[in-house]
Amino acid sequence: MLTQKIAYNTIVSLASRVVGTIIALVNIGLITRYLGQNGFGDYSTILAFLYVFSVLADLGLYSITLREISKAGAPEKEIVSHAFSLRLWAGLFIFGLAALAVWLFPYSFEVKVGTGLAALGFWLLSINNVLIAVFQKYLRMEKVALAELAGRAVQLGLSAYFVWKNFGFFNIVLATSISGLANFLLLFLFVRTYIPLTLTWNFSYWRQMLKKSYPLAISAVFVMIYFKLDTVMLSLMKSSGDVGIYGVAYKILESLIFFPAVFVGLLMPLLSKYAFASIAEFKKIAQRGLDFLIIFSVPLVAGGLVLSRRIINLIAGPEFAPAAGILNILIFATAIIFFGTLFSSMIIALEKQKALAKIYSIGAIVNFGVNLVLIPRFSYWGAAFSTLLTEFLVTAFMLFVIKKAASFFPSFRLAAKTIFSACLMAGVIFAASGLNLFLLLPIAFLVYFAALFALKGISIQEALVLVRRQD
Repeated sequence: MLTQKIAYNTIVSLASRVVGTIIALVNIGLITRYLGQNGFGDYSTILAFLYVFSVLADLGLYSITLREISKAGAPEKEIVSHAFSLRLWAGLFIFGLAALAVWLFPYSFEVKVGTGLAALGFWLLSINNVLIAVFQKYLRMEKVALAELAGRAVQLGLSAYFVWKNFGFFNIVLATSISGLANFLLLFLFVRTYIPLTLTWNFSYWRQMLKKSYPLAISAVFVMIYFKLDTVMLSLMKSSGDVGIYGVAYKILESLIFFPAVFVGLLMPLLSKYAFASIAEFKKIAQRGLDFLIIFSVPLVAGGLVLSRRIINLIAGPEFAPAAGILNILIFATAIIFFGTLFSSMIIALEKQKALAKIYSIGAIVNFGVNLVLIPRFSYWGAAFSTLLTEFLVTAFMLFVIKKAASFFPSFRLAAKTIFSACLMAGVIFAASGLNLFLLLPIAFLVYFAALFALKGISIQEALVLVRRQD
């Protein structure tokens, strides 16, 4: 059954992401304690700088590849091979450019050399996105999960060894590239069981792909501006210590937003399939997807607000205590990103990429302007507020486009029950604050879902039934 496959892939993806997030946070804990505020600030600057170039290398190919291979009778091998090759060659050029361009900025020697070391890993991970589209179509995300977990485990193992041997900053950065290589090699081997990939060099075909993908490529650039520009601007206007504090809280946000990305990625083939074939089915899939995201985003906010100080202390140590306040702001932005991930995929499925590009351009302009005003005066507090404001505006505009394109405005009817249940959960967390965090979290989880069931909110099983049973 298609429903069972979606449920299985959702559970596997989320479970693997939980494990992957734990590994990533343990790795952050090692690095922050080893490097300190300034060293972790340099590390965060490298990641933010290379993220800019990873967006330029995206070219909008991931979403277009997934949409095109999801169509009936699509020539999968041809589409994926060309997209893979285009991403590979373009990425090689762009990340090579990044390693040179960083020397034009007033960064420390560590940041400049470290950017060259980390560029390889970013290049390989950028290629992975095209391959992931294949597993999303075939609902075999456990392969992606295994490759990602292997990469994270490699990074953690190397980081622990380098810290133990006191090998210094550059080896910590190098661990990111080696982990990216492990992730890529596994994913490449797995994908060949579904599609026999071949390297191509076909400018004519690439031109046709780019005609379809360029609005998404432009959108990605604007998303990059408001998603990472705050860290880059902070690194240019404030100290490495400020970047380090902001970077810890932001790393938690980045770890969490993979959840909606995986879940919505599984819905994307269905949204693309029904966007024009059956608008009623399209709306049903979108609504049930939104219900699922509401169920998990609301307690995330409530729990994050109550536990932010303990979470930061656990992950990064008392030296990064100011990051708890930043996390309290960014946790709301994280919840909004949950919904924005679904809404943007709906817009792409409806082939309204150009409207999406306009929305992201507005977001980029607002984010840049607000950061320019607030960062000099309020440092990382200004950057966090700018992120929250931008995500809210962008998501609101997405809802307007969906309403206009599909005559559909999603229902948030489930929000009241989830908010009540989450507030009850937060009260229990506060009352039992003396408990060990790893004991407290499962208790909070049980309290939340028990309250949700008592209020006759949708069950987990119902949330996973995203489409009607298909023959």
